[in-house]
Amino acid sequence: MKLTARRPSRTAVLTAVARALHREEPPPWVLDDPLALGLAGDDASDVIRRLRAELSPQALLTFTRWVCVRARLPEDIVETAAADGVEQYVILGAGLDSFAYRRSDLLSQVRVFEVDHPASQAWKRQRLEEMRIRPPDNLTYAPIDFENQTLRQGLKTAGFDFSARAVFSWIGVTMYLTVEAIRATLATIATCAPGTRIVLTYNQPHSTLNELAREVETTIRRFANESGEPFVSLFSPAEIEELLKETGFTEIAHFGPEEAIRAYFPGRSDVHFGGAQRLITATVVGKHI
Repeated sequence: MKLTARRPSRTAVLTAVARALHREEPPPWVLDDPLALGLAGDDASDVIRRLRAELSPQALLTFTRWVCVRARLPEDIVETAAADGVEQYVILGAGLDSFAYRRSDLLSQVRVFEVDHPASQAWKRQRLEEMRIRPPDNLTYAPIDFENQTLRQGLKTAGFDFSARAVFSWIGVTMYLTVEAIRATLATIATCAPGTRIVLTYNQPHSTLNELAREVETTIRRFANESGEPFVSLFSPAEIEELLKETGFTEIAHFGPEEAIRAYFPGRSDVHFGGAQRLITATVVGKHI
C-alpha cells in the first residue's frame, strides 16, 4: 500500500466513518466511539455521502455494524486477558483506532502498542493534537516501515517484551497483504510467550458470498481499489485456520455472522451479516525466542 505522506489510509478513514455512523442507531451500541468522526478528519463527509449513495440502507447497516463488531471483539479479549494478568496489547495496522483514547479503564492495566506506517501514524498524532486529545502514558507508538524494518525489530525498539504474554489485534488488514507477508507476521507473533492471543479478520472469496455480502464487498473493494489499496489475499475459514496452525497457533475459534449476532445482538431478528469478512482467534503455543 502506498500512502501519501502524513495522510492516513483512505480505508482507515472509511472504517472510522463506519464507527461514527453506528452511533446514529438507537443505543445500546456494539461500540460507542465518540472520537471516530473527529479522527476521520475532513474526508469524513465525502465518505459518508458515498456510502449512502452506493449502499442500500440494509447493506450500510450491515457494514457499519460489522466494523463495530470487529473493533469490539478485540477489546473484549483484552479485557479478559488483563484480568488474567496480561499487560501488553498490540494493535497491528492501528490506523484510526481509538481504543487507547477511550478505554482508560484498561489503559491502567495494559500497555498498548500502536503499529502503523510512519506517515499515517504521524497524521493521526497531529489529528489527535488538533482534537486536544493527549495520548495516555501507557500508549507506545511503534512506527514501522516494513521496507526497512521487520515487525520483530520494530516491536523490540518500542519496548515490547517477547517473553511476556500479549494480545495482538490485526483488524481489516490481511486482505491487502500477500499470503507470504501474512505468514511472516503470524510467524513473528508465534515467537511471543505461550498464551499470547491473536484476533484477526480475513475476507472470503467473492464467489462464496450471498447477495447482501456481495453488495457490501463490491462497494468496499471498489473504494479500496480507487484508494490504491486493492484486495490481494482471500481465505476460506479452513484455509486461514490451516495457516494459523502451520505458524504455531492453537485454540483456534471462528467468529462469523452467527457468533456476532449471538454475542452482540441477542434476540435481534433485524440484524444480518453476509460473512464477506470474518474474525478468528488463536493462541500461541511453543517456545518464544
